[in-house]
Amino acid sequence: MANLVVASTRKSSGKTAMILGLARALGKSAGYIKPLGDRLLYKKKRLWDYDAAVVLSALGSNALAEEVTIGFERSKLRYMYDEEQISVRLKELSSLGGEGRSLLFVECGSDLMHGSSVHLDALSVARCVGGKLLLVAGGGRDDAIVDDVAFVKRSVDTSGVEIAGVIANKVMDPDDFRMTQAQELKQLGVPLLGVVPMRPELGRASVRFLADCLFARVISGEGNLDQQVHHIFVGAMSADAALRDPSFRKENKLIITSGDRSDMILAALETSTAGIVLANNLLPPANIVSRAAERNVPILLVPTDTFQAAKQVDDLETLITREDREKLALLEELVRDNVAVDKIL
Repeated sequence: MANLVVASTRKSSGKTAMILGLARALGKSAGYIKPLGDRLLYKKKRLWDYDAAVVLSALGSNALAEEVTIGFERSKLRYMYDEEQISVRLKELSSLGGEGRSLLFVECGSDLMHGSSVHLDALSVARCVGGKLLLVAGGGRDDAIVDDVAFVKRSVDTSGVEIAGVIANKVMDPDDFRMTQAQELKQLGVPLLGVVPMRPELGRASVRFLADCLFARVISGEGNLDQQVHHIFVGAMSADAALRDPSFRKENKLIITSGDRSDMILAALETSTAGIVLANNLLPPANIVSRAAERNVPILLVPTDTFQAAKQVDDLETLITREDREKLALLEELVRDNVAVDKIL
């Protein structure tokens, strides 16, 4: 069994998405662990990591999400384990996660330093499980990718760790990157394994994802919750003013407004609308709810005011869900077309 430790140079580089794409593109029976959880979910009296649940589901694994993570809180981990015990626990986890598999993905935290205080940072994990370290760099300017890799190469102690290479992810101009930045990476002695272009659709959230994150009550359109949101419009003006705004005529938009704004809700139902978020826990009249149900437009009811609801949506980091079959297929396509998967192992 081969261990591939996947780490990010900075937050939101697309590490989990890359694991999903690689797992499908490699076509191998793969296992998965995420020693330090950082996306805590609590449902049905169980604690687990969101990313772990999505990846295990995509891999078709029978493992439970809470079984592939040592813990979440640093203070609790420091109390329960010292460095030697963490090492023992990590080896047990990797052995169980990779049992009967040809490849084990080991996902690290949001960046290389994440988990250092409890000996679960990317380099410590790679040394412990003896796997190759794959760096996923991206999420910022294209030239920042080279900055990140140069810092790791020149300023971070990578002794005892074999670096498989780096995948440049979310690149705005792949051709320009290959002609300019790739040469600098070569001079640093770090193999460039792939240049994956930015795809806007991967950053779009489904109405279902928004409903879960907002803890919203769905009062119509349950059958269309997987609709992708392309644009967001805050309906704080009159319906007449909104109809004159070009943004309101965009397709697959999410409308955020108050539940007592019947004019705005009706206007939204007459245009291309992926979903409507109603603030202040205010239900619109029954005839409007019926019309939304007829058009299969999801209406989400939330307790916060319009400003807070809009801010919550704006602050959300879009994550891939288990239902995002199109996104999973796109990730596989992106990896197959842009990553030298045969050189990773």
